Amino acid sequence: MANTDAPNGLKPVRHIAGGTIRPNEYKIPSGYNTAIFTGDAVKLLSSGYVAVAAAGNRLLGVFAGCSYPNSSGEQVFSRQWTASATTQGTVDVTAYIYDDPNIVYAVQSAGSADFTDIGNMADIVATAGSTSTGQSAMEVSGTTGTGTANLRILGLYNAPNNAYGTNGILEATIYEHELNQHVDADGTAGV
Repeated sequence: MANTDAPNGLKPVRHIAGGTIRPNEYKIPSGYNTAIFTGDAVKLLSSGYVAVAAAGNRLLGVFAGCSYPNSSGEQVFSRQWTASATTQGTVDVTAYIYDDPNIVYAVQSAGSADFTDIGNMADIVATAGSTSTGQSAMEVSGTTGTGTANLRILGLYNAPNNAYGTNGILEATIYEHELNQHVDADGTAGV
């Protein structure tokens, strides 16, 4: 049976040590000009703010929604940050981020997923999400390897109608994580 092509970003499914999965608060500047969707990987900027991430970035975690006072002063809770939205008095936006390096995520492969991908690394494929649902469309690259990349593949996500092959849903952890020093393939400490 063929897997359905329906990417929905990185979905937290479990914690390696059995811990509780919960987001922490970070900030997005008012007027930030790029949309961020639930399930999008995010990075930490030198300014302390978060921004949507791309392949090759060190990741802080995964976006779980945001809250902010809109220009009318009403408190908004949203599954997405709408590009260039403004807040009342340019107040920063509170972003909820799954930032624990030990969270395991379910993420669809943009190519063919195979048993031999287990333990390999792969980058995210940043694709704009749905403005109607607020859900991410990020995937993990179908090209895996042993060098450094955003994610480490742990195996196939256990779900009905999910199998290795094109658009398979995999379990992965964030390998290049902002809060966790890693060791590169050559044995040197990562940055």
